[in-house]
Amino acid sequence: MGQKSNLLTIKKIKKVGNLASLNSQSFIKGHLFLDNLLKLLKGKNIYLVKKEFQSENNNFFLNLSLFFCSRKLVDFRKRDFKKQQYSKKSIHFFKNKGIKKLFKSLFQFSKSITVNVKTVNNFLIRSDLIFLYKTFDRFNKILFPRRFSLFIDFIKMTSLFSQSNLSSNLYLYILGNIFKVLPKNKHGVFLSFLKSLFQTLVVKQSLLENSKILGVKFLISGKLKGKPRSSTSCIQVGRVPIQSVSKSVNFSKLNVYTLGGAFGFKMWVYKK
Repeated sequence: MGQKSNLLTIKKIKKVGNLASLNSQSFIKGHLFLDNLLKLLKGKNIYLVKKEFQSENNNFFLNLSLFFCSRKLVDFRKRDFKKQQYSKKSIHFFKNKGIKKLFKSLFQFSKSITVNVKTVNNFLIRSDLIFLYKTFDRFNKILFPRRFSLFIDFIKMTSLFSQSNLSSNLYLYILGNIFKVLPKNKHGVFLSFLKSLFQTLVVKQSLLENSKILGVKFLISGKLKGKPRSSTSCIQVGRVPIQSVSKSVNFSKLNVYTLGGAFGFKMWVYKK
């Protein structure tokens, strides 16, 4: 049995959406609420890391783990990584008018709504940010032209990803955002960037605090470097076991649509 099928069928995965209810209207309202909430989060430059939405006896319980994107770039350009308080942002986030309307619509079908918000930005380590910034600063002007905020978010997510505080699906989505605006003459630079990234996460674990990644395998398929036919490039750093029944191997895939065609990303991450 293959690695992907083992992960999806045999390995026990916690269910994060339990919307079972005797009232069909509340069941539909719960799904519509989650879809509209995701749209509002994207508009406010907030990524949803993890969600748990359950309904029991017409009572809703919502647990959110959010990642707030960087906005103030002046401090980062001075290379001043100070600890930022994200608790105030989470409070102002729920004062939005659109989100208030969403919660009011749920109150029609429920007795109470319990909301717990956790920001993963609080798990950032200052020493990791400085080390990652110095390591990938040489790719800043090549792969991140006029996208300095994305470069800072990439550094933050890499630090969280090494600590297993960020899902592989969201991290692969960020890599897709970096790749989709690149011209064909920079595809080779992107592949070297990925190789140095995975070597930093796996080989240089002693320089990162609380790093839990033991191996990474990455596949990219498409018309790389502007070739007329599609090809596949594989990058593997560390050890990635084939059988994942007793091992913690996370699989994620993504389709990236660019002006040069569609590209497929697949990534296997072996963690402690």
